[in-house]
Parts: sequence; structure tokens; C-alpha cells
Amino acid sequence: MEEGRKRKGTEGDAVEKGVFEVEAVLFSAGRPMRAGEIAEVLGMEAGEVRKHLKKLVRLYSSRETAIEIVKVDTGYTFQVKREYAEEAKEVAPTDIPPEVMKTLALIGYYQPLAQSRLVEMVGSKTRAYRHIQTLVEMGLVSSRPKGRTRVLTTTKRFLERFNIPGCSREDIRKALTGQLTEGEKDGKGG
Repeated sequence: MEEGRKRKGTEGDAVEKGVFEVEAVLFSAGRPMRAGEIAEVLGMEAGEVRKHLKKLVRLYSSRETAIEIVKVDTGYTFQVKREYAEEAKEVAPTDIPPEVMKTLALIGYYQPLAQSRLVEMVGSKTRAYRHIQTLVEMGLVSSRPKGRTRVLTTTKRFLERFNIPGCSREDIRKALTGQLTEGEKDGKGG
């Protein structure tokens, strides 16, 4: 390997420059990425990227830090460790408008939820359809036909995005109820 291609890792061992390049791309993306996507960006082979990702996961898990790199269905991503998520929640940016977030919470809590029932809950057919379209495009909700309506459910990406442990309806309800209760304690709920 040419000079300058290795740097010192936190454990004192040399880390290939490619590991840091993969880290930079993954961090900058701000979303889960597959090895193939990262490989395209960097002009590397996907197998080499996977090797670097595994090294990064080991490096981050060996550090005393609030950040980790995890493998999710949609690739690898940076995230705040569960035990520090509450502290970061206040300042974490959100690309979901509050109205759409309320619709997402209704879907999460009452799923599987008939689209026609959601329209009744939201109070506006146009607004409900617009929210559903946004949430489906974001990959947070799935919509499948059932008779004359559609059935709405949350996706794995929803679980990952909101750091919800488990995937049962009960797990999701507990997580949503816990978040609402915390907000009410802080004077933000209601």
C-alpha cells in the first residue's frame, strides 16, 4: 500500500484510507446506504466497501461514544445509540412537517388502519391523501389495496428512523405512548 494510505485508528492499529472514505460518504448521506451505492460514489468494488463497513462497525463499537454504525434493511447508517437518543431528540432535525408527523403517529398507533378511517380522523380527505403520499414516498408507510379502500401500516424504515425496539403493534404503541407521555411531562404534549 502506498505511503499516506493508512492512518491510525482509535485502537492504535493502522486503518486503510478507504475506511475513512466510506465513513465520510456514509456520514454525509444522512440516510442508510447500501454497499453498492457507496461503491458507486467512491469508484470501489462493493466487496471492498463491505469490508470497510465491517471495519467501521467494529471501530465504532469499540469506542466510548454515543454514535454507532448499524446495518439496517436499507443498508448501513449512523445513529445515536439508544441510551442517548432522548438527549438528542430535542435538537435532531426533522424533515417531516408536524401535521404529517401527527398523521404518521395515527397510522403507527392504529395500524393496520383503513385509509377511509384515517380520512375521518384527519378531517380532510385532501390533507390525509397528501400526508399518506408523503409518508409512502419517504418509505415510512406502506399502502395496499383492500376492497374499496387501502390499508396503511408502518414499515421497517419507520422502526429504524424512530429507534423503536421490536416490530409488533404493541411494541409500536408502547413506544408512541411513551413518547407522548414524555412530551406531556415536558409541557410539549397535548
